[in-house]
Amino acid sequence: MAHADTPMPGTVDDVAPRRLAWWVLGLGLLGVLAFVALRFLPWLVFGLFIYYVSRPITRRLESRVGSPGLVAMLTLLLIVLPVVLLLGALLVVAAGQFASALANVPLEDLLGRLPVGPADLPDTPTEVYDVTVTLIRDPSVQAVVGSVTGLIGAVGATLYNVFVSLLIGFFLLVSDRGIAGWFESEVFGEDSLAVRYLSTVDEGLRSIFFGYTLTILAIVVLTSVIYTAFDLLAPGDIAIPSIVLLAVVTGVFTLVPLVGRSIVYFLIAGVMAAQAATTDPRLLWYPVLFLAVMMLAFDNVVRTYIRPYLSGRMFNTGLVMFAYLFGPALFGWYGIFLGPVLLVFVVVFMRLVLPLLANPDRELPPAEREVTLDEFTSVPSGSEGPGSGAAEPE
Repeated sequence: MAHADTPMPGTVDDVAPRRLAWWVLGLGLLGVLAFVALRFLPWLVFGLFIYYVSRPITRRLESRVGSPGLVAMLTLLLIVLPVVLLLGALLVVAAGQFASALANVPLEDLLGRLPVGPADLPDTPTEVYDVTVTLIRDPSVQAVVGSVTGLIGAVGATLYNVFVSLLIGFFLLVSDRGIAGWFESEVFGEDSLAVRYLSTVDEGLRSIFFGYTLTILAIVVLTSVIYTAFDLLAPGDIAIPSIVLLAVVTGVFTLVPLVGRSIVYFLIAGVMAAQAATTDPRLLWYPVLFLAVMMLAFDNVVRTYIRPYLSGRMFNTGLVMFAYLFGPALFGWYGIFLGPVLLVFVVVFMRLVLPLLANPDRELPPAEREVTLDEFTSVPSGSEGPGSGAAEPE
């Protein structure tokens, strides 16, 4: 009887415990991956940002080159090399500023504060050893060595983490479609809600990271040029102060709904109007001209061409603004990347999944895809699919 109660291989009673054991192992591995991801969360999110900002470049290169290996090499040249050059430029500027600071340092006073004076420099190996021991035991020297060592360690760790983020972005650029195809065909199914949800999240992250970031950068560059032109052409003693800073503020204020950039325009116009009123009131027409150009001409160009073409309209700008504001406040420096990620996951869930959970009989709505500068898959010419009527710049 005991032999008869033993489950036969391949039966339901035999398969269920084995499947449960595999699920337990899978959950354990998922927990390990989650632990590693939490430890490197800032740099994982930064790598995700690099991927979405760089993806349009690689897609355009693929359509012209066709070789994945060559595209990967070009991606390194277009992403990694500029970052290295930027770091090198920062180091050169820092070295120049350090040399300028040393030129104004009272060296004689510093030499007088050293534990060993210049006249007492050692001449023999024994004296060198004694002086070295004295310096090592000096508390001030130990503090300086500790600070320098800590600074070198922090800089080295940061550079390593940035390199890891670049590798993450590069890996996703090369393997994203293979990973997405595997999950779609082997795990979720082609027409599943999970695939639809993750695809919409992908579009949302593209819109947030590539679209909004590129929009802000474009506005910063254009306003820098416009502000510089107005400053050079300004009559009398009228001038625009801190042009680059105001251009950056203008780009960031693009996220503020309705009155974002107008606040900066009125601030600049107010400064120029105050300058004109104190020097020559007849020049008050110049601030008025500035407001007319920025609010009537430039803002219309942004609304009509730049913003729809680069960022699309997947998310309300107010939500994006709060994501960028609350992210750094809650999570630190990487919150500027993690905040928008959480926004996309939550908003897409509420739009797509929550209505189906509240009403199980409701059918999944058809997909609506935006066609913008970032094309994950090419759209055949002449197709009339959803979103194919996106405005193109003239």
